[in-house]
Amino acid sequence: SQAKEHGGWLCGSCPEVAAEGSPPYNSLVLANPDGEVAARYRKLHRFTYGGEDRTFSAGSEPVTVDIEGLRASLFVCYDLRFADDWWALAPATDAYICPANWPDTRRSHWQALLRARAIENQAYVIACNRVGTGRKLSYAGDSAIVDPMGETLASGAGTEALLVAEVDPAHVAAVRAEFPFLADRR
Repeated sequence: SQAKEHGGWLCGSCPEVAAEGSPPYNSLVLANPDGEVAARYRKLHRFTYGGEDRTFSAGSEPVTVDIEGLRASLFVCYDLRFADDWWALAPATDAYICPANWPDTRRSHWQALLRARAIENQAYVIACNRVGTGRKLSYAGDSAIVDPMGETLASGAGTEALLVAEVDPAHVAAVRAEFPFLADRR
């Protein structure tokens, strides 16, 4: 309803009912400007350190969707640590979208991994992270939009923020043409 009300694309992560008797999935749901669900991605990697393997089912496949000419691959939180999954999608991806619940105790990891995923895949990374406190943890936010060269185009820390930056598939193609690193992967 929010996507329709504002006439834009909107996504976020939420629990999604799984098969009867199974734990829910931690899913990213993407809605189009008509308010319809355009894609669902079920988080592949459960955060066992935090017990997520006991409370959520694992997804089984990555998802890439076309958003008005922008090829976007969807991930959730802990998936950020698994570069191989991101690499596999790079040739068909202009931007990665990743909402998260990443605590400030690992803030430097979050920031470094966002830039690393953008640089190594020569694609944008659009990442939204929680702010505030909960369950004895603090969350600094550090939501960011990072370009294919690893430059942070917009960021927010410590408070809720609206981040805006131009994301252009033509820029991804130009960077990849100038620096054809993806072709060297084996």
